[in-house]
Amino acid sequence: MHFLKKVLTVLTLGFCTLSVQASPFSISEQQINQYLSEKGTINDKLGIPGLFSVDYALKDLFTQIGQTNRVEMSGLADTLIRLSGKTYPAKLHLTFDAVPEYNAEEGALYLKNLRILRWSGEPNSVMDQLQDVMPLLSDGVAALLSRMPVYTLDESDMKQMLIKKFAKEIKVEKGRLELIGGMF
Repeated sequence: MHFLKKVLTVLTLGFCTLSVQASPFSISEQQINQYLSEKGTINDKLGIPGLFSVDYALKDLFTQIGQTNRVEMSGLADTLIRLSGKTYPAKLHLTFDAVPEYNAEEGALYLKNLRILRWSGEPNSVMDQLQDVMPLLSDGVAALLSRMPVYTLDESDMKQMLIKKFAKEIKVEKGRLELIGGMF
C-alpha cells in the first residue's frame, strides 16, 4: 500500500509539472549518438532487377543538432555495387540532414525528408559508377532512416514514460531535441 501511494504521488507530481509548465524533455546529441552506436551497423539493399543492385551497410553514424532546424548526420556506407555484370566495392562518406519527427505512440524519434548534403568515396576508380546510382542510394538511405528510430524513449525511466504519454511537439535546439508535452 505504501508503494502504491508513492507511485501515485510521483505520477501526480509529474502530471502537474507537465500541465503547468509544459516542461521540455531534452534528448542530447550524445544520447542519440550513443543510441545509434548501440544499434551498430545497419544493413540494407536496393536495386532494379536485371539492371543493378547496391548492398550497403551504414555505420559510424554521428549526429549534430541545432546548426539549422534540421538534424545533421554523418556516417560511413560500405557498399557493393553490381552494375552491368561487374561488382564494385566502395566506401562512401555521407553527410545528410533531415527533419526530426516524434511518433508519440512509439515514443520514438525518426528522421524524415532526408537530403544528402555531401558525399565522397573511395576508391576513385568506382566514383563514376557511384555517381550513376547515387540518387537511388540516397532515396534508399532516406527510406531506411525514415523507418528506423534514431532514439526511443525508455519507459523504465519515469520522466521518459510521462513524456511519451504527453509529448505533443518537437523543437530543435543547439545540441539537443526537445520534446514538449502538456496535458492540454
